[in-house]
Amino acid sequence: MQFTPLHPSFGAEVTEIDCNSNDQQSAEVLKEALTEWQLLLFRDQNLSDGAFLSFCRNFGQLELLPEPEKRHPDYPEIFNLSNVKPDGSLTHRDDPQAVFLRGTSRWHTDSSFREVPCLATILYAVTVPPVGGDTEFANMIAAYNSLSPEEKAEYRMKQAVHSYAYSRSTNPGKVEEMSAEQLAQVPDKTHPVVRRHDGDKGVMYLGGHVSHFAGEDIEESRTRVRELEERLTAINNVYRHQWRQGDILIWDNRSTLHRLTGYEIDKYARVMRRCTVSGSEPVLPL
Repeated sequence: MQFTPLHPSFGAEVTEIDCNSNDQQSAEVLKEALTEWQLLLFRDQNLSDGAFLSFCRNFGQLELLPEPEKRHPDYPEIFNLSNVKPDGSLTHRDDPQAVFLRGTSRWHTDSSFREVPCLATILYAVTVPPVGGDTEFANMIAAYNSLSPEEKAEYRMKQAVHSYAYSRSTNPGKVEEMSAEQLAQVPDKTHPVVRRHDGDKGVMYLGGHVSHFAGEDIEESRTRVRELEERLTAINNVYRHQWRQGDILIWDNRSTLHRLTGYEIDKYARVMRRCTVSGSEPVLPL
């Protein structure tokens, strides 16, 4: 395997590998590389849904999304990120599924609303639009390092409330109601704003699931959170990925934020398969 940098700050393209292979030695190398590079890209892959699931399982136990209707019918660990209906037509932009997809245009880190958030996300491009639909990734290690000593000390003292219910409520349109049973599976969780990563590295742990800083006025705090995210993703620490069919991207959710860029969701098909690798330990403060 060869690793070629994607961005001066983070990320690497991995070549000389076929993701259909389930070579455990290669999987161990990739797991170490993910911590080092934070983002790994594999081009020109051709995997069945079953083969994609097998590849993802190399990285650890996989999560199940709280909403069963978004799961793959045969492989429930696969989350279908698609604007294509079962009959082949495209969703209207105000359809609940399209609203959910458009909601991913906010900076976020996957599953931060869990007691033990996920380790990584793996996304496989099955169909991509001819224009738009890129994904941006922000290095949150670099974000923490950009802070002044006083700011680092301030944010190390803060906790943030991560809420799946809140993030769904901010989607750009009407979404399907979750049942009380589904909501009970994802209660609000509080995590440090600065988390420890890979030894003694500090990471700013924010994103769209953050409702507010714990113990502060909610509305005022929400404004501050969004302003801070905007500032910390404008320091030359963002990689923008232009998808090609057959791309697989793996990113470390502990140390990055990501967001979808816009595309004509009711004009062009965009079909992605996603698996989320479970975390193994709670968020630890720096």
